Amino acid sequence: MALVTLCPGCGTTYKIIPEQLQSQSGLVRCGECQVIFNGFATLITIDESEIQYQSTFVEKTAASDNSDEIKESVHLADTSHCELQADTSAAFQSDHVQDEAVKTTESIESGVGIEPSYSLVPSPYNVSSSDFLSEVSQKSPQHWGWKFGNIALFILLIAQVIYMYRADLAIIAPQSRPYLEQYCNILGCTVPLPGNVQLLSIVSSDMTVRDPETQPEVATLTAVVRNHAPVTQALPALKLLLTDMHNQLLASRIFTTTDYLTKAQNQKAAIQPNQEIIIQIYLDNSQLKSTGYQLELLYL
Repeated sequence: MALVTLCPGCGTTYKIIPEQLQSQSGLVRCGECQVIFNGFATLITIDESEIQYQSTFVEKTAASDNSDEIKESVHLADTSHCELQADTSAAFQSDHVQDEAVKTTESIESGVGIEPSYSLVPSPYNVSSSDFLSEVSQKSPQHWGWKFGNIALFILLIAQVIYMYRADLAIIAPQSRPYLEQYCNILGCTVPLPGNVQLLSIVSSDMTVRDPETQPEVATLTAVVRNHAPVTQALPALKLLLTDMHNQLLASRIFTTTDYLTKAQNQKAAIQPNQEIIIQIYLDNSQLKSTGYQLELLYL
């Protein structure tokens, strides 16, 4: 088995020696694209037989001139810093090169690759782990930008949900109404009061002539409406049906809060929980001469 790491810049793979990788704090410099990366991050283990090595090209030696089948040769070690001590050493080196060339020819003909010596590529710069981390930290502002953008979109979504369901929120959590009203003051909206006609009832009602002697045609309708809900509700509209002595419909009309509330009551256009409100309506009954009525509560 062999340890192999992958360059994230160009995709070149390198066989790694663990001792060299640890000595460089895991930093590897790619020989192709010169990118410095963390070798531990892309380190994998593969079978030695699966590795295909890339051979290097050098000048043809005397031994390679005699064979047309040889396409590649091994890279000879640089001997610029070595001095030849004797003629025997030169002869030995010549023989050694020829032997290596013959071995290379045999390896190529048999289909077996030449395994070069791989090691960590030293960087011309003094690259430390702090430098590597600084390169990674340069990308962090982009990630923070996305995070702030997502947070802003989430806050905007919450604001839209509160705006759409502000009336329902005021019913579910009555204590939130003051905050919802402040929110609507900013947006220029209102928080409507709930209106459940099933939780309202007419406790009593009566229609009498206000002044039989001087104004017999003016009738006064008085009704007491009670709120049975645990929360404050909006005032309902009143639907009045006038009938004759045979209980036949003569006329009908719907009275809104602007029709039956006085100036003092108009400031309290709501019914508090488990409270009652008295409503009075003055009617001109001179033409209809109605003798009966029906009263209903409704929300428009």
